[in-house]
Amino acid sequence: MRKKSQLSPSIKAKKTFKYQDVTDLKKILIPLLLLLLISLSASAGCMMAESSYDSAPMMTESVVVYDRNIAADSSAAYPDQKVIKDGWVRLQARDARVASEEITAIASRYHGRIQSLSLTSGGMRDGREQFSATIVLRIPSHSFEAVMQEIESVGTLTQREVKSRDVTAEYTDLHAEKQALENQVGRLTEILGKAGTVEEILKVQSAIDTAQLNLDRVTGRLKLLESQIDEATITVSVREGEPIGIDSGFSISTMVNTGIAAFLFMIGIIIVAVFALLPLLVIGGVAWYIVKRRKG
Repeated sequence: MRKKSQLSPSIKAKKTFKYQDVTDLKKILIPLLLLLLISLSASAGCMMAESSYDSAPMMTESVVVYDRNIAADSSAAYPDQKVIKDGWVRLQARDARVASEEITAIASRYHGRIQSLSLTSGGMRDGREQFSATIVLRIPSHSFEAVMQEIESVGTLTQREVKSRDVTAEYTDLHAEKQALENQVGRLTEILGKAGTVEEILKVQSAIDTAQLNLDRVTGRLKLLESQIDEATITVSVREGEPIGIDSGFSISTMVNTGIAAFLFMIGIIIVAVFALLPLLVIGGVAWYIVKRRKG
């Protein structure tokens, strides 16, 4: 009769201890791996979201104080309301010079004028000279919205801002001040005709000169204000986009830019992964050291 092989108590203890160590190691490493996967997924998702946001063409429209419906209602209720309108438009176009000519034609069609126009060369790019343009237009206020819409259709709109300022009170005050000064000059002129002595003539003439100086100042401010009320100001900035080759969508600059962006994105992913792994590696190393020490 064969004797059953029996393991010594020391061997049984070693095997039990070995299995226990492996179980403890699994309990430590499995949560660490799950944390690692969650961290990497979250980091990659954040970077992809930021990358797509940055690469997308930015189009912002500032809070517009001037609203068409509100302005129309206000104009009907207050026909003598004085409002100064200013607009800023940024466009991206294939050819800044052609876009400038189109904007100039729009201004002429609405009986406006070009206050200033500057065309700047940005150097050569893909064998083609690049330009940017800045145009300042003065447009009749009643045509402001129509001109803004036509200008925005010249190229790709990247930014739009509209502001309006109610100057009715200032306009009324200047008119009242001007009328008072005119009356003052008239009365002083009458007094000058009745002056009997040289001293009286000199005093009255000095008062007339002072009143006339103030009248000229107020008249100048009033004319400037009326000009700003009657003609809205629109500032247009045009820059050229990346050239498109042979109507096929092929562009060397686009390929280079895309390659650089992809390279930088991968570098960012690696950096995030390293910093995400660092604490987990430290914890894993400590756990491995504890398990190894128990075995020893």
